[in-house]
Amino acid sequence: MSLIDDLIKYKQEVDVRFHMPGHKGNTFEFDELERLREHLFSIDVTEVEGTDNLHVPNGIIKNAQDRAKEFYGAEHSFFLVNGSTAGIYSMILGLLKPKDKIIVQRNCHRSVYSACMLGDLDVVYVNPVIDEEFHIPVSLDIEQILDVMDSNLDAKAIVLTYPTYYGTCFDLKRVIQEAKKRGMYVLIDSAHGAHFKCSSKLPEDAIELGADAVVYSLHKTTPALTQCSILNVNNVDITGIKFMLSIFQTTSPSYVLMSSIDAAVNIMNKKGTELIERTILSANKLRERLKIIGFDSINLDRIGRYNIKDIDTTRIVISSNIGGYLLDEILRKKYKIQVEMSDNKNIVLIGSMFDKEDYYEYLYKALCDIKNKYLEGNKQNINYADVKYKIRMNMRSAYYSKKERVLLKNAKGLVSAEMIVPYPPGVPILMPGEEITEDIIHFINENRGKIALNGISDKNAEYIYVVKE
Repeated sequence: MSLIDDLIKYKQEVDVRFHMPGHKGNTFEFDELERLREHLFSIDVTEVEGTDNLHVPNGIIKNAQDRAKEFYGAEHSFFLVNGSTAGIYSMILGLLKPKDKIIVQRNCHRSVYSACMLGDLDVVYVNPVIDEEFHIPVSLDIEQILDVMDSNLDAKAIVLTYPTYYGTCFDLKRVIQEAKKRGMYVLIDSAHGAHFKCSSKLPEDAIELGADAVVYSLHKTTPALTQCSILNVNNVDITGIKFMLSIFQTTSPSYVLMSSIDAAVNIMNKKGTELIERTILSANKLRERLKIIGFDSINLDRIGRYNIKDIDTTRIVISSNIGGYLLDEILRKKYKIQVEMSDNKNIVLIGSMFDKEDYYEYLYKALCDIKNKYLEGNKQNINYADVKYKIRMNMRSAYYSKKERVLLKNAKGLVSAEMIVPYPPGVPILMPGEEITEDIIHFINENRGKIALNGISDKNAEYIYVVKE
């Protein structure tokens, strides 16, 4: 057996993918992607005459990046072959210096926290607004952001996630306007918003709204290979960003991945509107039908509630009375449908421009069948939204402090020297320097074995390193 054999086995076990990457296996056999597959080995080259150099582009790579910046309406576009993480690191560390203060949305991806730790930044958090029915973070309270900014006028930047993993958006335009008045950079993790430019029926793109730097994971919602991302920058000095990109990007960038980024941009530019609006239509129809049979889902009627400004209707979030984990398991084992993620109450499905219409019909029929067979499940597990944080130390200082390893069950009140990140979606519930609370211990105990916990040395999270007192 080999890894390829194991992945082929997965392919045989799943008929319908509602998870990233957005190409969904190139369901429509688009010419750009078929050419990439056909020439896979022949275009896997290095920096020689005629192939350009990602770190100092002045030829074919520069031309491809220019096509991307024109599509997104950005002043600069940088191809990322180390995933969005490299872009997050580079925009934060390229614009701030050690000990600078930064305002961070508390449900950002782990890469934002890692950048803050690497840069030894002084972090101030903004709490997300929780949708009490779906029990998930969906937005931000703009007035709270204004209060935090006014209480921290020395902050150099604010880092926000737009959209959330669940497809919801806050009033980013107003935040940008207010941050500019206070002289703060606005840096956006738009990993799940790379497709917004394709249709006016989707939320507005963060660059269009005036953000200074925005990172997009093309592979999540567009037809690009995994690891393919873009960093778009407007109206700021890019000297530091370019330097940090030279540090965090590999010195042997994949020409296959760069070709995939360019192919995805070309497809979006030529066919994106037609493809994505077909997906929106299918997803909206599914939500209406699910409502009739008793499944709740996040749809446009939630705009205006919980500070939600807009919603990505290609993202499908379904609440179930049997619980998200069980519904996820049943869909995979009984119906060969793989969702993107599940939590205590919901399943999350990623719709993309490469979905076939019959995917939605098949999913609807499966959910109808499940509704008739399963009445209720165990939904007692504590959710991420229940977990509170308490900063006790600078995260970098905590990580490099003297440590000791203790049982998690005995760690209440101690200061963590590790991070704990449920994945997906990759939002930390605990960072170095934060107090280990009863909520966190309970969350781990209730969800152990159900979700992957990244960042902690003990994969079972029974032990944890804490700052030695």
